[in-house]
Amino acid sequence: QSLLPTVQSLVTNRSTTTINSSLARRYFSPIDGGGDDQQPSNNKEQLKPRTITLPNKTGDRNGLIRHQIIAEDGHPLRLYSRTKREKNVVETPDNIHQQRNTNVQRSVLLIHGRTWSSQPVFDLRTSDDDAKRQSTLQSLADLGFHAYALDLRGFGETLRDYSEPVCGYTTPSRCVADIKCAIDWITERHKLHEIDDASDNNMSTNIPGMESPTTINYRPALVGWSQGALVAQMYAQMYGTSTLSDLVLFGSIYDPKVIYPRKPLYDPSGALISGGPNVKKPPPPEVRNTDIDSLEDFTLPGTICDEAALCYSKLALAVDPVKGAWDELHEFNILNPALVHVPTMVLVGAQDPYTSWDAQRELFDRLGTEDKAMCVLPGCDHAAHILKARKMFVRAVAGFLLRKDEF
Repeated sequence: QSLLPTVQSLVTNRSTTTINSSLARRYFSPIDGGGDDQQPSNNKEQLKPRTITLPNKTGDRNGLIRHQIIAEDGHPLRLYSRTKREKNVVETPDNIHQQRNTNVQRSVLLIHGRTWSSQPVFDLRTSDDDAKRQSTLQSLADLGFHAYALDLRGFGETLRDYSEPVCGYTTPSRCVADIKCAIDWITERHKLHEIDDASDNNMSTNIPGMESPTTINYRPALVGWSQGALVAQMYAQMYGTSTLSDLVLFGSIYDPKVIYPRKPLYDPSGALISGGPNVKKPPPPEVRNTDIDSLEDFTLPGTICDEAALCYSKLALAVDPVKGAWDELHEFNILNPALVHVPTMVLVGAQDPYTSWDAQRELFDRLGTEDKAMCVLPGCDHAAHILKARKMFVRAVAGFLLRKDEF
């Protein structure tokens, strides 16, 4: 019997959930009737169920789909997605090749950066119908991808976690664990029917996808932006070969010359504030975000219209009025491109002021896979996926993820 839970997406602002934390790794939380009634096995850790409400900060937003999943420690996480918009296409000799099998769809998870959550970063819209195709989520969905975007803890609609040892902070290792939960959920949600569809159409079902360079891997792909690219790389080093099909490091701020310092283990009173499970960290700072903060990633004149920039600022401040509180950044010191063994694309804007060209080249050259690509987007800065040239970004990502598909 399939262990795949019944999935019911949340589109309204009703998101009160009773969480059975012992089912966290595999089961979708029972929002509005979803979930699975199977009891956990006796040898699994039993955690006390909690009732937690995730906020809906921006309303319906013209069909933005909200999913709530549960991490292994019982903390709820917000995932977003959108559905594909149907088009009436007239068959012509020029587009008939596009009518190939579309039953088998690829999945992709998007990870935001240091400051802003996934709603402004990956679902910007200046009109109800997204006529200008500014939403990365919508654009990927329209191309046939199962596209999801995650809010890390303390960002957007995923609440800060004040339990020990994170104590309200966002840490790289905690982000990696939450991405693992999201990847597992996406895999369980989509892999069974995709394998069946592939078998029905005499396509390869070799899920590991490692034996042949032409084998399609149906595990999810992972796309990380900016500091989110560091988290994505860290995840790929730890879990990539067993859980991912592909990795996209977009605008990565990786620099082998940067060593993140460790914090002192003790504060002046002798209390342990770093380096163990029983730490007692001071409360995270409550620093308000500002209009200027929300526009700092746009650095090239003429690359984004005023309307889009103002919509980005408004949405960013609505979902993240307070700055996220990052901590334990020394965990990024384990980053080593040679330990990334999944197919990887390094993607960067040609005029990105937050990246180093030497670091980008070293990142690419030292990747531990020969299945790799590097793409430079001309006339773009750090937020290339939101700029006027955003279609180049979508085509680059889609082209890499579909490079093994038939024409």
